[in-house]
Amino acid sequence: MKAIGTLVIALCAAVGPVMAEIPPWAGYWAFDLTWCENAARVGSVTPAPIYLADTEMLGYENSCDIIFAEPVGPDRAWVLNMSCTGEGSSYEMEQLILLSPDNKRLSIWDGVEIVPLQRCP
Repeated sequence: MKAIGTLVIALCAAVGPVMAEIPPWAGYWAFDLTWCENAARVGSVTPAPIYLADTEMLGYENSCDIIFAEPVGPDRAWVLNMSCTGEGSSYEMEQLILLSPDNKRLSIWDGVEIVPLQRCP
């Protein structure tokens, strides 16, 4: 039994830490590129871009933990399942995001409207 435990530890050490892949949508996104001037102050000033990463989405009055991102369709679209807080309440939500082939435009469908965004430089 001790040999099996040693083997498992050795295999885990040989594989090394698992690196999370940075999704192509990660970055700062704004409706108006002048908002990108405030990228370092997302959540504290307006107007400012949103920050989207593999594990979170941050905006002015809300923040969300991305529980999972599921690819949909043939390419460049994902459904984000998120747990969010904002304006004193907590809620769950899903959003569909569509990324342009050049990775410079992102459209977010929140179930009501499409929000077109541009990647901050």
